[in-house]
Amino acid sequence: MTRRLAAVPDAPPRAVLYLRQSSYREESISLELQETAGRDYCARQGYQVVAVLADPGISGRTWRRPAVQRAMAMLEEHEADVVVLWRWSRLSRSRKDWALAADRADVAGGRIESATEPNDVTAAGRFARGVMTELAAFESERIGEQWKEVQASRVARGMPPGGKLPWGWRWSAAGPAEVDGDKGEVIAELYTRYLAGAGGRSLAAWLNEIGQKPMHRETWNDRVVIQILTSPVHAGLVSYRGQTYPGAHDGVVDEATYQAFLRERARRAAGRDGKRRYLLSGIAHCAACGSPMTGFTITHHPRSRAPWSAYRCTSLGKGPHSGKGPWSLTLHVVEAAVVEWLRSIAHDVEGAARAVAEAADAGATRRLEAQRLAREVASLDAQLTRLTEQLAADVVPISAYAAARDSILRKRAALAERLDEAEQIAAVTGAEEPSQAASSLLAEWGTLGVDEARSVLRQLIARVDVDCAAKSARVVPLWSN
Repeated sequence: MTRRLAAVPDAPPRAVLYLRQSSYREESISLELQETAGRDYCARQGYQVVAVLADPGISGRTWRRPAVQRAMAMLEEHEADVVVLWRWSRLSRSRKDWALAADRADVAGGRIESATEPNDVTAAGRFARGVMTELAAFESERIGEQWKEVQASRVARGMPPGGKLPWGWRWSAAGPAEVDGDKGEVIAELYTRYLAGAGGRSLAAWLNEIGQKPMHRETWNDRVVIQILTSPVHAGLVSYRGQTYPGAHDGVVDEATYQAFLRERARRAAGRDGKRRYLLSGIAHCAACGSPMTGFTITHHPRSRAPWSAYRCTSLGKGPHSGKGPWSLTLHVVEAAVVEWLRSIAHDVEGAARAVAEAADAGATRRLEAQRLAREVASLDAQLTRLTEQLAADVVPISAYAAARDSILRKRAALAERLDEAEQIAAVTGAEEPSQAASSLLAEWGTLGVDEARSVLRQLIARVDVDCAAKSARVVPLWSN
């Protein structure tokens, strides 16, 4: 019997090795071991290794890893034909990310293979891969739960949730953190100098002059200095999930000094922003076309030596809308209309309260509608994930998958748009006491910062319709929107 010989391809399949060293100590397999296993596998399969990409010490629970994104891009850009992993869990520990990665590989005409686990396309092989990816997701959830318990336990005992301490600190034999030598005095002096007006560069220069050495660097720079001062450990506090808690250690500065540093840092950051901020940007809308308006300033206006500020439509006056009527209105006219409306609300206590009460029932209905839409969007996401898993398991052909996927994505886009509108409406059902809010805002008008004033206005105003042609503005309250 004559055997038929398979055609030999002109070039061997191109493989990119993707390596990830787990951030979890129990599963931290060296990158060298993974690369050796991957190269041996490629040699057996006749693959040409064209790249080795690694994400060292990054959790598999996140898909925001530069090397894995580059590996998938190489498949999509036809720079590689196959991504080779040490184990399936190296790619991701997320069920959703795994399904989407398989979809991207299939659509690109590539594939993902494991150097140490089954790759065959039989039913048994697909089942084994499914079990292993599910096991990876289970292990991720287990590790996450354990780590949360450890962090919560450490914070409850007044210790930082992680094992790292900022510069100037070390772990004591008794457990709590302690100051490393005389560095506490140096840190306290840094806060004093910063609050006196010194910047990051001058502080870094001072540290270099007195011979203090940073961690993992030869010299100090402004970024590292400010990053160190931001740690609440110096004030005897520990940080966990955006909140600070009392620590078991004594700080080198008091909490008032630390809070003063945070305020001063925020003030300087705002001062470095070269853009002028406008109270009604995004709240003001063009009455002619409905587009949002933004503020702008002309430093040298031909009619006035003083700067001239206004709100302008983002659509009229440019592109195809150019020449279709006025597209800006001076700032004081628009904001004066808002002030006048606030005065009317501040004096009409009964009318404003009645309007809000009437909107409360409608607001409850809108919140229920938002919840219903959110469940529908989540259901479509689940359908898309199952569909992608079926494609990866060769249950559905690519043509059927593409048609079903596009249908689901269209439905999801429509629902997501409705959900966004419903959530915005539900979130802005009006302030409980609009008259009091209006009175308070008027009392501090001109002294509040832009963010504070906008936060109050957002509780009262849906938008401000600006008629540039008539040179007027009309406030639309939330409860009439």
